[in-house]
Amino acid sequence: MTLDLADRRIYGFATDEHLRFADVDANGHVNNGAFLQLLENARVSYMRAIVHSGLPRFRVVVGRLEVDFKRQMFYPGRATACARLIEVQARKCVIGHALFDGEEQCTAVLKAIMVSLDERTHRSTPFDPAVRTALEKYAASPQGVTPNGAVPAGGAK
Repeated sequence: MTLDLADRRIYGFATDEHLRFADVDANGHVNNGAFLQLLENARVSYMRAIVHSGLPRFRVVVGRLEVDFKRQMFYPGRATACARLIEVQARKCVIGHALFDGEEQCTAVLKAIMVSLDERTHRSTPFDPAVRTALEKYAASPQGVTPNGAVPAGGAK
């Protein structure tokens, strides 16, 4: 399944974000680093909701980030940061993200490759089968939420 990460309709999870004056760079627009922080907030909130949904304990860490910047954003303003699972493999998963400005225009898309981590050895480890099955259901759902349409707590949009 190929998804257009810039399409707001594929995301069932989002966070409302406020742009801060501190996010502005010398060029007068919101700095690209601030985009990453806003998207990280959505990713962390989304994954925390999944982790706390009753699954066996698991931990993931960022292995790679791929970002495409599409539009500038300016202070003051608001943004909507979205996240959803788009792929699950034995030891990693991919989370797709998009950032939308106050006019609902996509300003950036991001793919985060998240690696399953063994907390004792700090090495990559396969997902527990129950975790992998649950993550695959999120990835396969139309909006990255549970198949019955439930959204992880804290991010329905």
